[in-house]
Amino acid sequence: MINSIVQHLARTTAFVSVAVFATTSHAAATADSPNFADKSDWPTDVQKTAYFKEAWPAAPLMVWARTEKTGQDTDPKDPANWMLDGKPATTAPDENTDVRFPEGSFVRIKGKANLRTRHLTIASGVSIPKSLTLTPFGNVWIQGSGLVEEMGKFTGEKHTFLRNDKADFRMRGAGLANKIMFNKAKDVSVEVIGTILSFDELSVISGDLVVGPEAEIAPGNRSIQNIYPDARLILMSGAKFHKRGNQTDSNDLVVAGELLAGTPERPLTKDCFLGLSSKSKGKDSENGRPVGGPNDYGMVVRPDGTVRVTSSDPKTARLVITWNGLSSAKFEGAGEPATQPLTVDLVLQGKISLEGVMFDHILKGGIHVTDPAAAKSWKATFGDHNEGKPEELLSKIDEPINPKLEVSMASVPKPYSEQEEDDKAKDPTLD
Repeated sequence: MINSIVQHLARTTAFVSVAVFATTSHAAATADSPNFADKSDWPTDVQKTAYFKEAWPAAPLMVWARTEKTGQDTDPKDPANWMLDGKPATTAPDENTDVRFPEGSFVRIKGKANLRTRHLTIASGVSIPKSLTLTPFGNVWIQGSGLVEEMGKFTGEKHTFLRNDKADFRMRGAGLANKIMFNKAKDVSVEVIGTILSFDELSVISGDLVVGPEAEIAPGNRSIQNIYPDARLILMSGAKFHKRGNQTDSNDLVVAGELLAGTPERPLTKDCFLGLSSKSKGKDSENGRPVGGPNDYGMVVRPDGTVRVTSSDPKTARLVITWNGLSSAKFEGAGEPATQPLTVDLVLQGKISLEGVMFDHILKGGIHVTDPAAAKSWKATFGDHNEGKPEELLSKIDEPINPKLEVSMASVPKPYSEQEEDDKAKDPTLD
């Protein structure tokens, strides 16, 4: 039975990833010099991406120069630890310089330090400890077995890529930070290549978070993911967005902006996946207390939210909304397949266009809508693992469900699209 479930999950949700891009040697390719001409190393539609079309002015290149493992601390603000365009540096990096930590780099920080960069490359085998907080304003490439423990804030006014060569969200090094926040200028994107994991929350406050072809994002399973009104979460062909485990309480995803699958320029050519958690609704208990409550959902599209699919063929290239297939363990066993199939429920309000959407593993009455009669005209399709016929999956919302957008970070900035220049200079999350 368990084997058949795992096979079904691999077939219908594909949350166990396989390598898509090379994870060993990239020759001279880096975040500042990506070598897009190497077609084996980039998505097939790379020339249509916003990050490919972005223009960057020339900038100094600073390379970390420390390789000795003597136990001595290395200060990233000390110019003696850097080479600038091949020569000893006289200043430290900032958001106007490109930075590389090449293979063989060794970093040990006493206390805590912050480092701003433009483009950032972490070569394979390099480990950046949690004591060094990295804030990049340009492209990011974590190559091969490279590891970054504290890089959670992405902002700015240029389209960028965020690439992590990990092939599976359960791999060491897939995680970038405990909390990740995307706060770009409106309509400006960060596109994920490879796999990104957040150990706790992940929010998109402004701008576009694009989960690129075959890429995967796995937020933590103890928080709510928010898509704010000036933000979009965009899933491309083969992309996956899901928790790192089944979160039995709270909401998984709240959409006040837009959830898109494909775009007019880059329509879906194969299925992408939104994996939701099954909720206990207060029926289960933990340490003698109920877990969750009746108003917990896998996804809530608020009245101001949007869902839309752009597909080359809505019958074969779809947004698949389904159960994530994972264990409910919050802190241990994250990423493990569940031992029995579960079902999910979700709330659809706002502007909903479902041609090219497939629902699977849905609870009876688990698609909550304001007008079930109108919803019957949707052009959605339904998988083989729902609890009832399509019309039995619909239930009516009597009052708008409009959860507040909350981020638990100590300092949450205004959406970038609402900031004045003084706000950007004082952004507390970038200190």
